[in-house]
Amino acid sequence: MSTCLEILSTGVGCSIQDSGRPGWRRFGVPPGGVLDQYSMRVANALLGNRPSAPVMELLMQGQKLRVLEDTWIAVAGADLGGRIAPWSAECVPEGSVLTFPSRRSGLWAYLAVPGGFQVDQWFGSASTDLRNGLGVPLKKGSLLESGKRLHPDAFERIGRREYVFAKQRAFEMERSFKILPGPQFEAFDPTTRAQLVGAKWTVSSQSDRTGFRLQGPLLKIPPSIPSEPVLPGSFQITGSGQPIVTMADGPTVGGYAKLAVLPERDLDWLAQCPPGAQLSFQWVA
Repeated sequence: MSTCLEILSTGVGCSIQDSGRPGWRRFGVPPGGVLDQYSMRVANALLGNRPSAPVMELLMQGQKLRVLEDTWIAVAGADLGGRIAPWSAECVPEGSVLTFPSRRSGLWAYLAVPGGFQVDQWFGSASTDLRNGLGVPLKKGSLLESGKRLHPDAFERIGRREYVFAKQRAFEMERSFKILPGPQFEAFDPTTRAQLVGAKWTVSSQSDRTGFRLQGPLLKIPPSIPSEPVLPGSFQITGSGQPIVTMADGPTVGGYAKLAVLPERDLDWLAQCPPGAQLSFQWVA
């Protein structure tokens, strides 16, 4: 292990995440983990790490990191304007300062180092979930260790690595998703079901790792239900008549009726839709 990075600024937000902590929902512990699993796996693959090795999840913009020794660093996911382009890796010299000045596309970027970041684990995961008191928040002055130091010969005469272009993802401001009927689908009247798929929805600025709030037409709410398990991707219709899509750090139980569910494979795409993005939905045939 070696100390490779110092946090100079956390910007809008950054945290250490991995693939999460499945298997604890029955105890009220959300799965957590990165919001974009695909981008995490790509960042790790660029350095030969295991797919779920801990990475740094960067939100929107403003982060500054000092490199404390020559270190190979990979970035995938959102384009936050840094010197290392998304979906690529390069060796960054000691003393360099990496900045992520402005969001160009997407919302969350993932930064990986050789062997993954070495931090304490809770319930078998390094993921930070501050709402539930799991993990240590990153702050100015935090020092981070990588799991291993790559031997110089491992990348001799290699200036940069780039993930295959055809598998890189582009994140647009408008996106359509196919959705499945939720547990309380039949409790909603046909007009409300049609509204969900017939309207354009805007991602709210109040969205976070707990849930993505959508703004659009007011939906008619069915009678309240007893609290029951809630899965990531659930469209809970709140008292305001607006949907909240449960994300990785969302509650494990809830009493709002769930009109629809987003398939797990599409949660990565939803997570990269920034505030103001326009979304539309279609029922799976």
